[in-house]
Amino acid sequence: MRLAAAVGLLALVALPGGARAEDLLAEAASPDAALEERVRLIAVHRLAGDPDLLAADVADLEARDAVRRDAGLPRTGLADDARYLAAGVAPTRDAQREALHAVLKAHPDALVRRLAEHQLEVDDAATADRLLTDDRHNRRAAVLNDAVRPLGIFSGGAFLAALNPFLLAGSAADSLITTAVNLWHYDRLSTPEREALARYQTLLERAPRTRDAPEIVHAIRQLGTKRAAALCDDTRRLAEQALDADDLDHAAFYAHAAERIDGCADEATQPLAKVNEARARRVAREEAARWPVDEPPQPTSVEELGDYRDLLVATALADPGAMIQTASRFRERHGDSPFAPSALYTIAVARDLAGHRDAGRTALEELARDGSGAGRRAAAVLASADYSALDAIRAAERRHARDAARYVFLGGHVDGRNALYTASQFGAEGARAVESFGIFNVIGVVTRAWQAWRHDPASNQTIIERGEAFLAREPHSPDAPGVHARLADVYERADNFERALLHLRATPDPDPGRIERLEGKMADKLLADAEHGGGDPILLSGIIRHFGATGAADKARKRLRERPGNNERVVGREVLEANPALLAAFGLDPTLLDGDHDNGELADAGVTLSPGQMRLTLYNTDQAGQHIETRSLDADAYERARAAAEEALYARLLTAERRDPESGRFERYIPFFLQGSVDDGGVYVYPGVKMRRYNTDDPKLFE
Repeated sequence: MRLAAAVGLLALVALPGGARAEDLLAEAASPDAALEERVRLIAVHRLAGDPDLLAADVADLEARDAVRRDAGLPRTGLADDARYLAAGVAPTRDAQREALHAVLKAHPDALVRRLAEHQLEVDDAATADRLLTDDRHNRRAAVLNDAVRPLGIFSGGAFLAALNPFLLAGSAADSLITTAVNLWHYDRLSTPEREALARYQTLLERAPRTRDAPEIVHAIRQLGTKRAAALCDDTRRLAEQALDADDLDHAAFYAHAAERIDGCADEATQPLAKVNEARARRVAREEAARWPVDEPPQPTSVEELGDYRDLLVATALADPGAMIQTASRFRERHGDSPFAPSALYTIAVARDLAGHRDAGRTALEELARDGSGAGRRAAAVLASADYSALDAIRAAERRHARDAARYVFLGGHVDGRNALYTASQFGAEGARAVESFGIFNVIGVVTRAWQAWRHDPASNQTIIERGEAFLAREPHSPDAPGVHARLADVYERADNFERALLHLRATPDPDPGRIERLEGKMADKLLADAEHGGGDPILLSGIIRHFGATGAADKARKRLRERPGNNERVVGREVLEANPALLAAFGLDPTLLDGDHDNGELADAGVTLSPGQMRLTLYNTDQAGQHIETRSLDADAYERARAAAEEALYARLLTAERRDPESGRFERYIPFFLQGSVDDGGVYVYPGVKMRRYNTDDPKLFE
């Protein structure tokens, strides 16, 4: 798009070489057929990808510029574009980079310079080098910042430390422990290093003969070694976790996978040996379970044998009444029999078959306290989520409540360093520390409680998984409405409002007020997504259509009204000030930008072009405020104005300042910062080294 527009505009405004220098206006208005033909050839040669012909085009344009310079005329302005186009068809990576550097050395216009710089920046090797440099800087800065932070360099505690050696010892110990931990993890493979490794490998596959190949291969080997070590640690840890969960099949898979990783065979020896031992024990248990016991229990009397036979017959017939009757009689007559636990197990099963689930659970709980085989089976049944999905959901909810309470009362993270530093301060201040710590703890508890009320600090995933599994197995269960209600609460806590609405509407009598509140939250979330995407009209229209009564719908209507149409081009005042020639292309008076409101002045909204008309936002001349003035445009005038506007907007977009909006103007010149904090230990102000932000198009791809 830019090539076509640039070639067309430059061909129209190009100045001929034979005109008189003193008649610039007439010379600018007259066409140059030879130059137009050269522009056409440049386009043809670029599409054909012929570097030799493009080099000849560049030489021809440079010769034309030299002639025009000697004649006192301005340059054609096409040589920079031709050099950039020629660089794009260079046969090798090295030749292309040299050509781009040559483009920059020629001091091109801002647009070509930005395009050339971008091509140099997006090179995989250059990007990988920058990633590794920033990662090394961030590692060193993190070690230094964490080492300085516990000392509170500019805090009151630093001055008190001179009078209180115990406080200084606690801060120094915290700093040493923090530094030791950071140094322990210093050489671990990071996300930027993963991305750098992928970019290096991609570049070598695409351009294996580049002159940077030896350095790239060396970097790949270093990163590959770190990647293999990280993969070894992760795989071995997964094997150990599977072993702890008694998942021997997955443990064996991970252990053998670790064994096949380069340099990981020794690390995998121990978990592999544990897996083999555990599998041998499991095989032995299974083998023993296939055979009857050496001395099975036997009835001690004819009466016990008859009662037990009646119990077996009733159980085989699956008659709950007969099962309870015969099992109860057996327990009354033969309470000391080794078959008494089996009789109680039969009672639990019969109660469950009869629909008395709570009574059956009571029997299982009583039996689970017995150490017999039937007692172990009862305990296993009670521990199974399949026996009572509702109990599994309740257990997950209790665990979630404990996690939330732990966050509120103890904070997000407690480790040995915090405990050591707290103990040192208690020892330094004695009884007076109790009062100050109590105040800070109250403040912290209140703050965390407020945060927990607004955003759930604990994970709800276990509750969600068990609730959804219950509904998938038993969608028509009498307990299904209660599960729907629980899931509605859970999804609302997790800010998943669409799923919360789905489950809330599945309850027998949903609260209309709560549905309205959830719809409002969902609409607000969709509105935030739409604005984050630059005002997506599809999302905005969906909010209006499905949530028309919410406040977010009113905002969406306003955004759609303010959003320009598909055929409209909005050129703000700042763009016109940066490109005054646009006023001539639009047919506007230059006084609209002279700063005098009395003779008419464009407002910040500028000019809006649409087929057949042009809308100007102007300041009122006799009073405060603004008004819109509409002027008609014929088809040719609209096309000329639109082409000029698109070129100016495109150039402004490419040449805009690339500084991070979250960073200050002079941030890159001042690599240090001062940061303060207030916590249970008091007020701290400490310096640090600024970290370099890691930005990537695919953050999840390299984690």
